Amino acid sequence: MKSILLCEGKSDAILISYYLNKVKGWEFYRKKDKRKINIPVRNIQNEEANWYRLGDDLLAIWGVGGKDNFKYAIQQVLKINRLADKEDAFNKIIILTDRDYSENDEDLLNELSEYLEEVDLRNNEWSEKEYTNEFEESIIVRILPIIIPFNKNGALETFLMDAICEIGKEECYIVEKSKEFIAGFDLNKYVNIQRLKVKGELAVTFGVMFPQKTFTLIDEMLKSIDWEKYKTIQNGFKKLEEI
Repeated sequence: MKSILLCEGKSDAILISYYLNKVKGWEFYRKKDKRKINIPVRNIQNEEANWYRLGDDLLAIWGVGGKDNFKYAIQQVLKINRLADKEDAFNKIIILTDRDYSENDEDLLNELSEYLEEVDLRNNEWSEKEYTNEFEESIIVRILPIIIPFNKNGALETFLMDAICEIGKEECYIVEKSKEFIAGFDLNKYVNIQRLKVKGELAVTFGVMFPQKTFTLIDEMLKSIDWEKYKTIQNGFKKLEEI
């Protein structure tokens, strides 16, 4: 079985791979599939693609470099499936994105459905679509969109801060004060749009929780918390355990 998970960025990919390793045992395999299936990354500064293995199953996790790149990434995955033998095709496609403050599920799902060549999609539920490759073989692909947070607008950072609040009162206090701190800025050059503000809130939260890691990569801070223990993450990523 071969699956691919598309997410917005490198941080998303790091968090998901960490979670699947802790909960299901997926292990890093390599940068490229042994059968030479190439994940067509265009910008290595903003994108990340790695392969993971669980028994005989393979999973590619591709941080596509932003929501605007989902169309390209999905088109490339479908192209791979059209050109590949049935045994080498992706059997599952998972798309994990967040719900920005101006978006709703219906619009997001309709957009993804169009990229996937018209699939009836529901958030956090599997759908099936039959495709035909160039060898005239029928390929049944299971497709799972996950839009987080489930119960409100926000980004991955919102989702993570909700999980941090579950750790304890002090952590929740840090999150709230970080939000107040960022809300106090009224600048033209910095944190001047909502998407940057929420990133700033998480950055300040991490800076207070892990001051000794201020000069380390965000990857290390993400790995410093046992995310799999908290209900926000468990509920949000539960379906990923079905890969």
